[in-house]
Amino acid sequence: MIHWGSLLVVQLVSFGATVAVVGLIALALVGLSARAPASAGQRETAFSTRSGTAVGAICLLVAGAIVLFGLWEIIAR
Repeated sequence: MIHWGSLLVVQLVSFGATVAVVGLIALALVGLSARAPASAGQRETAFSTRSGTAVGAICLLVAGAIVLFGLWEIIAR
């Protein structure tokens, strides 16, 4: 028998994790792009060089932690 409530919980958690990881990677790319020199016709980013690097690194670490936690949950059970 299928436990529909549990299936819904798994679906919502996986959807939330996917949105979180994609959002964190996108924010990391925006932050890390502050390091590139601006060429003609480009807008400036919202981050300074230092804060963009910090935000990018933190976002990548958190996204990696989410992925590793998911792998740990799959392998450990």
